[in-house]
Amino acid sequence: MEENTFDPELIRAIFRLVWERRAAVNGNALKLSCELLRVFVTEAIQRAATIAEAEGSLKIEATHLERILPQLLLDF
Repeated sequence: MEENTFDPELIRAIFRLVWERRAAVNGNALKLSCELLRVFVTEAIQRAATIAEAEGSLKIEATHLERILPQLLLDF
């Protein structure tokens, strides 16, 4: 079963917008970037869901993401 991931062309377009100089993106690097983003977002959602559940909330709010963000960034 293949897991959902980010569209490589979307990530390539974002890279082009952010990078100041024109650079070619290696296909393997692009796949790895998509996978890293998938893992990062999945982990953020899981951590925020844990906080929301501990507070008795049925949905994840922006405040839950704000609370997990500092440690998440340190872990990645």
